[in-house]
Amino acid sequence: MNKIAHFLVVACCALKACAPKTTGTNTVFRANPLPDSIKTFILQPDEILPGKSEFLREVVMGASLLSSNCGYKNLMDYATFQSRQSGANLIQLTQVKKPAMGNGCYHITARLYKNLDSAAIASIESNKTAVNKSTLPSDADYAIVHFYRPKAFEGAIISYQIKMDDKGVIGKASAGSRFEYKITEFGKHRFFGKTKKQDAVTFNIEKGKEYYVRCGVTKGSSIVIPDMYLMENYVARRELAEL
Repeated sequence: MNKIAHFLVVACCALKACAPKTTGTNTVFRANPLPDSIKTFILQPDEILPGKSEFLREVVMGASLLSSNCGYKNLMDYATFQSRQSGANLIQLTQVKKPAMGNGCYHITARLYKNLDSAAIASIESNKTAVNKSTLPSDADYAIVHFYRPKAFEGAIISYQIKMDDKGVIGKASAGSRFEYKITEFGKHRFFGKTKKQDAVTFNIEKGKEYYVRCGVTKGSSIVIPDMYLMENYVARRELAEL
């Protein structure tokens, strides 16, 4: 499945399950999708937006008590889809509200901006590289994948095993838990968790690097299902400090 098809599927699921909405100051929506050659960047609420960034629209993603599939991963994928469809390459998160008791749905608000200034993009990339830097020794001949699950009322009594490729179980995701997995076989790997339904993340692993996988849960139509998402290192470290 190509990138465009993937985002269309994600968007359809999000629209149906989470009823997100989009708003903006522009009275006319400019449906000029961002070319695949241009990368999108997600900025946290406390990160500084580059000057001369053009505001295009706001994405408000919320859910009711009856909504399903409204976990962190689904909403972040929807925000990225909306950004690219709007021609925006910067996603400034303004609110990330964790699920309340009895409601497994995140509430995320983001403002979408366009900024194609090469100096501004280079600055963002440089900052991202710095804050996501590995803490492993410079001569490390291995990589570490950190798995963690934030505390949440929804599905707290349900845990699930984490598996890698065809190697079997490498750990367990319980509410408020964390573990790390050392890897010396570099390249693309798939990690997945399963209750009655399955979720997975696949990414390329390089020597000397660290990776963080957020192993949450979200509501399915009638069950709690895994909600796995590859986080930026610095964001994951902040969340780990709260465990």
